[in-house]
Amino acid sequence: MSSRKTKSPEKPKKSKKAGKEKPSADVHDSGRFEHETGDVYEGAFVAKKKDHVVKMHGEGAYTTAEGDIYKGHWDSDKLATNTDVEITYIEGSTYQGAMKDWAYFGKGRYQYPDGSTLEADFFDNIPIGELALEDPNGHSWFGTASQGYAWLQPANHYYEKLEKTGKTYKKKNVDEAAGGDAVNKDKNSSMNKTHV
Repeated sequence: MSSRKTKSPEKPKKSKKAGKEKPSADVHDSGRFEHETGDVYEGAFVAKKKDHVVKMHGEGAYTTAEGDIYKGHWDSDKLATNTDVEITYIEGSTYQGAMKDWAYFGKGRYQYPDGSTLEADFFDNIPIGELALEDPNGHSWFGTASQGYAWLQPANHYYEKLEKTGKTYKKKNVDEAAGGDAVNKDKNSSMNKTHV
């Protein structure tokens, strides 16, 4: 008798199913979130299923409990770098421009509560280089800023003589300029005429 070995049947190898991809672990949507602190976010967000985390991501507005408003494009809970943002502070000032790491960075425009506007390049919230300031009267000042200080020159050298109050001044009569009182002289002369 001859012994013959028979091979046992091979198990089929598991093949990876081609064309099937894992579903995305992130959900992009928009909504309104109210935090325990009283802060409110309204806008786009991303929910990461894997980490069970929701982050501000996309266009949105964040309002603090105090009333400051941060509008712009968000990237993982931060205002995105190199995009314009708009910040409105409760005391009335605003900032429009770029930000980086929660600081003004690059070209920006800051408006003070009194209506003055400062246009400059910013680095870490500080204006640097050439800048332009328009005061509440609408007068322009130009200058440079360095290390937190600015040197400004008025665009018009008569600026010091201008007033914000808008008062108008009556042109003085020649007699008044000489020291007389034109109003009383007129009254006296008319009184003299009536008392003959």
